[in-house]
Amino acid sequence: MKTKHKFLVLIGIATMVMTVWLGSASAFQSNAQDAPGIVKKNGFDLDTRSAGRQMADEIATLGNAVPADEISPVPGEDVVPQIHLRGGNVQVNDGNLDNIQIFAGFRPYVKFTQSETSISAFGPNIVAAYNTSANQPLAAGGVFTHRFLSGFSVSNDGGETWSTGFFPPIPGSIFTAGDPALDVDRHGNFYFAGLGLNADAMPKFTIQTNKSTDGGRTWSDAVVVQQDNGGDKEWLAVGPDPMVKNRDNVYVTWTSFQRTGSQLRFGRSIDGGATWTTKTIFAPPPNPNPVLPQNALQFSNTYVDQITGTLYIPFLHFSNSDQDFIQILISDDAGETFRFATFNIAGAPDPTLLPVTSAGELIDCRSGGGRLTIHSGAPQPGRFGFRSFRNASRLVTQPAFAARNGRLYLAWSNSTSLVFGDPTSHSNILFMGSSDGGATWSSAIQVNPSVANDTQHVLPSLSIDTGGNDVHVGYYTQHADETIDVDLANSHDRGDSFPADRTVRLTGSPMSLPPTNITLTATTSTNYDRTIVACYALGEYMSVRSENGHTHVLWGDTHNTVTEPVNALDPISGQTHSQEDVVYQKVTAH
Repeated sequence: MKTKHKFLVLIGIATMVMTVWLGSASAFQSNAQDAPGIVKKNGFDLDTRSAGRQMADEIATLGNAVPADEISPVPGEDVVPQIHLRGGNVQVNDGNLDNIQIFAGFRPYVKFTQSETSISAFGPNIVAAYNTSANQPLAAGGVFTHRFLSGFSVSNDGGETWSTGFFPPIPGSIFTAGDPALDVDRHGNFYFAGLGLNADAMPKFTIQTNKSTDGGRTWSDAVVVQQDNGGDKEWLAVGPDPMVKNRDNVYVTWTSFQRTGSQLRFGRSIDGGATWTTKTIFAPPPNPNPVLPQNALQFSNTYVDQITGTLYIPFLHFSNSDQDFIQILISDDAGETFRFATFNIAGAPDPTLLPVTSAGELIDCRSGGGRLTIHSGAPQPGRFGFRSFRNASRLVTQPAFAARNGRLYLAWSNSTSLVFGDPTSHSNILFMGSSDGGATWSSAIQVNPSVANDTQHVLPSLSIDTGGNDVHVGYYTQHADETIDVDLANSHDRGDSFPADRTVRLTGSPMSLPPTNITLTATTSTNYDRTIVACYALGEYMSVRSENGHTHVLWGDTHNTVTEPVNALDPISGQTHSQEDVVYQKVTAH
């Protein structure tokens, strides 16, 4: 049974008027064919769509500083002197752009969300990309003049100062839909990939890219990689063509939700992002056995080996039971042909499958669907026997990955339970390496230190230095008191070990989750930022990138607060709570 959407607002520009459903409601028991992106897990529905895709679905359906020191996350542990934080945490998004709009007869529009980050650097130029709600102006009556959800901040002085902007849409369009992915070529040209919609009278979904040739200060209009009504969760990578070594290719992968299942699609540009060729590279079939891989995949993380030009595409392949699987597609010829890496895990259904149990509790996010989350506060009754939490942030399992000269590095968040969505489970960051291009792998080891009061370690991002010896893994840590910090684990032996004294806490103080799943009715809920989907707070990934002797870390941060306007229609009228900004930290680790 599919829950109907609620809370309509009008979107208008010129003579075009469309309707958007605030709170895209995907009930746990919906028909997957009618709701692309829904995966059956033990008989219930998991919504795998990104926040950008959910917001784009809504559109298209109808129409400063936190002080920080070199502190270990392990009580009483000192961080080795080879790990240095360069300055304190820096907020990169311009908080003055956050805004509140109020119209008679409507709940307030509190547009204070910036999170889900990607970072790239070239010399003194650093670009930070993220999802943002700050540039969605409304006219009277709840009419959006445009919705630009893809934002960036740029520093041209090595991270000392930042300016904020928004990625241009496709010419004529008034929409960008977030899901940022950044990379840079050998000449210092930056590339951005995101979701969007075109300029048609009834806009269609697009996978699109922008390019900057001036250090990230200005960006080209968006170029369409592919118009794909099922497109979601794109990822971008830039690197040398394996045959034409003086040429950098730009690659984009994404999930395409189809009625027959999810497909992994691939785009390649050999002319700096001006034109693209695209194709489907993997479309798995369904399987009557629920524990085997199904026709559902998501969360690709494309990477190019800068020495060999080999292309790697790790992604999550779903089953309909508790364990899902990481797989890695490999191309030695710039995407002409692909083969799978082999893990050879005992008991796995296939040598190419790495079994994982995704982290988080499966809760009822009502308008946000059934979601794995970390959360805080008292539980509330949800539908179908699941709990619900007012303060929640969704989790995904995107493999964190890097490669250099045939050596591969892989990290992911794994539940301590073998039961999907187990409310009693904790989670850790696990790591494996391969020294032979993905033919064989080391045994999995735990990246995060074991601390009694740390319960969850989620959303890892991984980078390596130019020699591949130093491996850096950033992640969110949730404590037993439900507060959250950001940690960076560092290996000096290619990932053979991640000593506790080489792990550093990046946040100067713990932070709290904001109210993102506020119950409105038995079937609907709202984020405090009602332009953003329910249960969305920290974003679905953070970003770590090493370059020029430094490691750049970018994350969604909730240290700042906002006070709700006093309004009779607002269920949290007058309350002060945390809100999301994007924070940067430079680290030297050797």
